[in-house]
Amino acid sequence: MRSVRLHARAAGLLVGAGVLFLIGTMVQAGWLYVLAALLLGALLAGLVLPFAALRGLNAELAVPVEATQGEPTTIELRLQNRRRGVRWGVRARDEHLEPADVFLAAVRPGERVDVVTARTPARRGAVATSSLTLRSAAPFGVADRVRRVRVGATTLVLPRVFPLPELPFVEEVGTPEPAIAASPRRGNGPDYLAVRSYRAGDPLRHVHWGLTAKHGEVMVREFEEERTRRLAIVVDTERDAGSTWTPLDRCCSVAASVAEAAAANGHGVRLAAALPDRSVEVLGRTDGGELLRWLARLEPSGEPLTAVLDRLGPDELRGVETVVVTHPAWRGRSRDPILEAAERLAGIVERVVLVPVMQEPVGTLAETVRPGVEVRPWRPDEELVACLGAPSPGGAAFG
Repeated sequence: MRSVRLHARAAGLLVGAGVLFLIGTMVQAGWLYVLAALLLGALLAGLVLPFAALRGLNAELAVPVEATQGEPTTIELRLQNRRRGVRWGVRARDEHLEPADVFLAAVRPGERVDVVTARTPARRGAVATSSLTLRSAAPFGVADRVRRVRVGATTLVLPRVFPLPELPFVEEVGTPEPAIAASPRRGNGPDYLAVRSYRAGDPLRHVHWGLTAKHGEVMVREFEEERTRRLAIVVDTERDAGSTWTPLDRCCSVAASVAEAAAANGHGVRLAAALPDRSVEVLGRTDGGELLRWLARLEPSGEPLTAVLDRLGPDELRGVETVVVTHPAWRGRSRDPILEAAERLAGIVERVVLVPVMQEPVGTLAETVRPGVEVRPWRPDEELVACLGAPSPGGAAFG
């Protein structure tokens, strides 16, 4: 896309030329006619020359595949002049991860200029930039020549992770190998390992009826050997709001930080959240990088948190001791349905920890916490470690 935008200077030159011409006519001064002609010439040249100011310029963005929310990231703009003439006063603007403006006084024939900028992404998620803007007002600043250049730049911004040295609800497990990195072995653990043909003595509850019907023979599930304690984290994706660090972004930071701390203490981690199609996905055995990518791609689903918690039963929570539920504490949102759903989960697992992400500072509200349920609100004016690393609270704010 190409366009030309006039500056206020164009009107100034036109008015100035008109005034000089009028005065010259009144006083019969030829030199004023010359000045008026010079101003008109500058105006016309300033309108015509910008059409060639950006001709032959190619631009591209070199971006990382992944970045981390809230941390500076290097973005490189590459601008090349493939024509003979010098391109003066070139400005480039793109909004990949963060808006950035670059000014180049001159780009000579055949020259390639690489400009490195540091951007700090404010939000997690997939960021795609399809074009950037080049503009030049050379030589007289009368009009801007604007050109949109197509680029293909995509970066996945991972959620911010906060160090959590110790969590009261995550006991340290004495194991010589990390829970996530350990190689799976056949056993009676909670995670599926493979599907195979039926053998004499296999329990009927392990039969995979769908594959049995498809293959015409009885197929059974094999499970991974149970060697570690497990923790499940549920992220509320019902809705989101804001343009910077949104409530859903903060919930994903809670999930990522707790998952990292749990894995460091030898715990296996399972994630659950509703997707935009309102289905509930449970992410099982995976490494830390894939876990962060999964959280980075979460989008608002429209599915209520209580509906997600009601779908989690003994099969989904097999082998899990602790369930952490992180959700935005929207103003006016009733806490009772969430507490009731959490109390139901507490009948399946040892404990449930609710982490409401508060939108504004509030005082502590005394309340009777349901059996097996802890409420640990994260207020906007405190560090996450102060919320999750403290001893079990007797009363808590919630909504």
